[in-house]
Amino acid sequence: MKRSIPARLAATTLLLLGLAACGGDVSEDPAPEAEPIDPTANRQLAWVDRSGTVLELIGPRMNSILDPSISPDGERIAVRGRATEGEIDHLYILEGTEAARLTSNDGFERHMIWSPDGSRIAYSIQEPEGVSNLFIRAADGTGGDEPLIVSEGMHKWYPSWTPDASTVVFHTNNPETQARDLWSVDVATGGTDVVVDDDGIQALARLSLDGRFVAYQSDQDGRMEIYVTTFPASDARWRVSDNGGTWPKWSNDELFYWEGNDLMAVPFSGEDGFTFDPPTRLFTGAEVGMGADNMMTSYNPEYDVTADGTRFVVTVRVEG
Repeated sequence: MKRSIPARLAATTLLLLGLAACGGDVSEDPAPEAEPIDPTANRQLAWVDRSGTVLELIGPRMNSILDPSISPDGERIAVRGRATEGEIDHLYILEGTEAARLTSNDGFERHMIWSPDGSRIAYSIQEPEGVSNLFIRAADGTGGDEPLIVSEGMHKWYPSWTPDASTVVFHTNNPETQARDLWSVDVATGGTDVVVDDDGIQALARLSLDGRFVAYQSDQDGRMEIYVTTFPASDARWRVSDNGGTWPKWSNDELFYWEGNDLMAVPFSGEDGFTFDPPTRLFTGAEVGMGADNMMTSYNPEYDVTADGTRFVVTVRVEG
């Protein structure tokens, strides 16, 4: 039976912003200025290859960098960043050596992801004392935060687009019970439906690049593992990981996830249902500078992968 989350889609009246707009009163924004670099900043993005070789650093050092999302053209990275110590997390675009904030609201911004054509970015905003809701913004900085799904009582996290950008899959989070389930929302109408509400936690859903499958992490069998189901929703389930797993991401022909501090790659085929090969290890977080003891257990991934599966962006720890 179809169920829905109460949604309140309302017009937003944020001032027109440039890519480098700083936070503050949206009705009285000063001229955009470059973000200062905090001397305590100890995070930076890096490109790495499949062997774990660090190829290039991206953007400036920041106090926090999470949820990196590579633009479809591979030139820019959207991140959840913190430019200075004590600041809350906001949406930044990293390109070359620069970082520019895309938004100017005062809420916590998380889980950003580019639309398939690179024209828009979906992300969550959590206002103080409130729940997280999903919004869409033009990637060129024009316009405001357009509500995708806004309701009380339930967090909405971690959006993922279908290839035609008509639908977004996300996970809910009950702040009282911490229960998490997978839902979808129609971008045009705001209508919602359940994708997975099995026992336990279902989170961090990612649609495959062809839109036919959804990978997600779940502890339904007592430990967080990586599962795949179909999209649109069905009862089909495939457990891909065999020794724990978090942070699933797709390339055109592989599914990636973290097993502890190891990045795993799983070749797959969708020609006859969903078939896949055993996982193989590519590199460790320690080898690429993500940390020797990083167990990848948060709900905020620190990597992304290109569509061809040849390069990754990772959040590295830096000193001095």
